Amino acid sequence: MNFLSAVNRVLRSNNIIRGDDDDIVTFNDVQHNATLNLAIIAIQDELNDLVSDRLVDYEFTTGTITTSVSASTYSLAPDFVQFFGIPKFTTGSRFIVEYPGGLKALEIDVINYDQQTGSPNWWYFKHAVTKQVAFWPTPNISEVLSYNYEKDVSVDDSTDSLPFHNEMEAQAFCAAAGRRFKFLFEDAQNVDAVLSNDASYQSAKSRIIRLMKGRNPYSTYGYSYR
Repeated sequence: MNFLSAVNRVLRSNNIIRGDDDDIVTFNDVQHNATLNLAIIAIQDELNDLVSDRLVDYEFTTGTITTSVSASTYSLAPDFVQFFGIPKFTTGSRFIVEYPGGLKALEIDVINYDQQTGSPNWWYFKHAVTKQVAFWPTPNISEVLSYNYEKDVSVDDSTDSLPFHNEMEAQAFCAAAGRRFKFLFEDAQNVDAVLSNDASYQSAKSRIIRLMKGRNPYSTYGYSYR
């Protein structure tokens, strides 16, 4: 299910679009413009809520960095959120791991660290406007380093896909987002607190968690001695 389909489902579940009314075609449609934008916010907020609780896994992918001679700092992928598993870079059978304590520790341990060159053994985060890393010693060769990371799964464009494995998960998510939209539309105070006491919202969220677990729940209570 893509972002646009989710918006239409949320609007229909709240009777903003009803009967033979046409679905929203683009996010620039003037039809139901105010509620359209409110549905967009409700879906984005609900997705952010699920992701922050680690109920929705970030999408796993692999990125690469090609080192250059005498260049220590490199940008990570634009959609980089965090490393997947142990933060490391690999090339062939060699692993480059994070320097313990980061740049601050390296500056204390090795005063002239920025003047040393060689085959990198360590990496550390470099403070900058974008996500960047630096290698130590400064590379003296050109090589391709790969790294596994979790990428941003937020939705912005109407064609963006919701980060769920199937339609059942996406529909359960839309049910929860629909309840969030309802209280945003009604201008409720402290929406998150209202949702925490809303039985329909809690039921929808439970369905999402249940569907995404990927295994059947335990059918018995307590220990089994068989």
